[in-house]
Amino acid sequence: MGIRLNPMRWLLASVIVAAIAFGADRVLEPAAGGAITIAAALFIGLAEGAICLMAGAEISDGHWHRPLLPRAASLVYVIPVGALLFLVNIPQLSIYPWAEDPSGWLSKGPFIARHVALFALVFAVARKFVGEAVRGAQRTRFWAVIYVILFVAHLSMIGIEWFMTIERPWFSTLFGAFVMVSAFLSGICALSLTVFSWRRRTDAPSKLVQKSLGGLMFGFATFWAYFYFSQLIVIWYGNIPEETMYLAKRIGYHTPYWLPARLIFGMIWVTPFFVLLRRKNKTLAPVTSTLAVIVLSGVTMLFWIMLAPVVPVSIPLLVLLIALLTFLTASIVRSYDLLLRVPAEVVHEPAHQPAHSH
Repeated sequence: MGIRLNPMRWLLASVIVAAIAFGADRVLEPAAGGAITIAAALFIGLAEGAICLMAGAEISDGHWHRPLLPRAASLVYVIPVGALLFLVNIPQLSIYPWAEDPSGWLSKGPFIARHVALFALVFAVARKFVGEAVRGAQRTRFWAVIYVILFVAHLSMIGIEWFMTIERPWFSTLFGAFVMVSAFLSGICALSLTVFSWRRRTDAPSKLVQKSLGGLMFGFATFWAYFYFSQLIVIWYGNIPEETMYLAKRIGYHTPYWLPARLIFGMIWVTPFFVLLRRKNKTLAPVTSTLAVIVLSGVTMLFWIMLAPVVPVSIPLLVLLIALLTFLTASIVRSYDLLLRVPAEVVHEPAHQPAHSH
């Protein structure tokens, strides 16, 4: 799936997707902006999360990720697409309660400025890191550390400011980290799908890459469940009305979101946990790819349930945006050699070997 993109075609395609999002939002979801917020957060998270995994592998002096690195590195070009979606959603900032009662940090001007600046900084550092990593340069580890710090800061800020402040003055100190971990898990799933597209025709990435991603999916799905439980249990045993109202709207038995809330937990943790308990399943690309789609769908629903009780979210618009962004992301990964602009002897297809049954 996808088409081949050079830098100019990538830029044109990104602008077209943003323009379609802007126009469709005005038709299908006037004065809301929820669908664009969800789609942007999802794809920013999976792109930055995938690159963060590569950075972590470089910091730990790993080698299993090297065959996967060029394609994972190309996901850096998804970050500006997310920035464009943020910009086209600026007219919808009125959905936030602080927009009508600005107070210093939470006011439209500083909000827009800091997110635009952070997008630019994250993209610049990510681009520098992936360029160094693909070339095998000596300063790769330095830029990897800087990028990981920025990833944690950026996704935590997205979680707090894009999602948590929709219920201001409610807050949770774990909320930003919870969204950040969701993004990292999304990145692992995105790379699992990339490996699946490889292994349909070749055994090039090898079982080691496949098994490593399967193990990471298993581990970080459980880590996500830990964050979910840690946030929930503190609010539950405190039983303070101003703290419980956020969760009561979304997971309470009396709400229309009761069933989706349980499905989300089942999709992101229960299903991958029990399927990947079997060691062999971690090495089967069809299994891990199916789980990746399930987990990514669960993360999408998670972002939806964060907004839907307060802001109308157009499901047709959300489906349209996810379809467009999926096609663009697949095209970016397929065009990794054109977009990264590194010597052909550095970025190349791994040597094809006959496919084996696993």
